[in-house]
Order: sequence, then C-alpha cells, then structure tokens
Amino acid sequence: MALGNIFKDLVTAIRGGVSDVGESIVDSQALRILEQEIRDAEDGIATAKQSLSKLKAQEIKLSRQLGDLNTDIEDYTGKARAALEQGNEALARKIAEKIAELSDSKNEIASHQGELSSQVDKIYSIIQQREKQIEKNKIELQKAKTIEDLQKTKRAVASAMPTNNSSAKRVKRAMDRVKKRQEDFDNESDADQWMADMETGADLDAQIASAGLGGSGKSAADDILASLKAGK
Repeated sequence: MALGNIFKDLVTAIRGGVSDVGESIVDSQALRILEQEIRDAEDGIATAKQSLSKLKAQEIKLSRQLGDLNTDIEDYTGKARAALEQGNEALARKIAEKIAELSDSKNEIASHQGELSSQVDKIYSIIQQREKQIEKNKIELQKAKTIEDLQKTKRAVASAMPTNNSSAKRVKRAMDRVKKRQEDFDNESDADQWMADMETGADLDAQIASAGLGGSGKSAADDILASLKAGK
C-alpha cells in the first residue's frame, strides 16, 4: 500500500477538520453540508486506518526479517571463527563473504524498516488529530442543531401566541363583539318579558299598585282578627 494513497485518504478526512465550524453554519442547508463532510471525513479516516494497518504489517515483517538476518550473521560469525581456529582460512573467507552479503541485506532492510516505521507513526498521529477534530465538529454540529430547534420552537410559540399590538386589538374587538351580542340578547329577553306582562295584565296590576289604588293591602288574616276583636 503506497504512502500516497493514505495521505489522499487523510486529505478527505481533513475536510472534516475545519475549526471555525460555527461561522459556516448559517442555515439548514449548511448543517446538512457539514453533516456530509463529517461522514466523508469519517470514511476517509476508516480507509486510512485500513491502509495504515497494512503498512504496519509490512513494517513488522521487515522487523522480523532483520531479526532473522541478525541471527544468521551471528551464526556465520561463529562458524567463521571456528574455521580460523582450525586453520581453514579459505573456508573462513567464504563464510566472511556470506556475512558481508547478509550485512548488506540487513542494512538495506533496516533503512527501509526505519523509514516505514517513522511514516507509520506520523500517519497514526495525524489520524488521531483528525479524529479529535471530527469529534469537536460533531459537538459543534449538535449545538447548531439545538439552536436551530430552539429557533423553530420560538417561531412556533410566537405564531401560536401572538403578543404584538395588532393581535391584542383583534382579541379586544372579538371580546367586544361577544359582549355586544350578550347585551342584545338581554335586551331582547327584557322585551319578550314586557310583552308577556302586557298580555297577562300583570303590567296593569303593577301600575294600579304603584298609584296606591290597589286596596288597603290587608290580608285575610287581618280581616278575621279584626272581626274577632269586634265581637268581644
């Protein structure tokens, strides 16, 4: 897996690393765009991690090869000493040539392994930074959504419960109309009662009583009591 491909994935991930998130969130469309960018960034991070894992596997493989080469070099070095002790310099030279060959391979692999290990660590550090930034952006996005929901709620409340002067005037006019209808109903009821009184003579009796022409106002009990007193 080429290092260039990983950095390409990280470039995608960096799109989700904008620090001034609050400035870019101006409406619902901006929120949707930011959500998509965060998803793209997370996808980029996931792809970069997969690639990094493969690179780490290569680095581990090189480390094992280095270990094997060191073991072989130590083994051949011991054999070369043994050959010299036996006075077999020709064999010792051949073994020395083998050791030199193994050492060249070791140096080449060690250089490659060291460079790869450094790049793996660097990329891993970048991934960690991007993940932290994405998490921050998620928090900012959630804050923005909350603010948007609050604004929607306020608009809904304002629409359902108008508090401006024109609305108050409309309510007062409606109440005045209700009161007027009640007064009209009461007036009509009084008129109906007046008409009924006129038809039954109740009004005439009231006028006679008012003029003091309705008799003494004594009850039958008063008349009986007066009669009893007179019979004594």
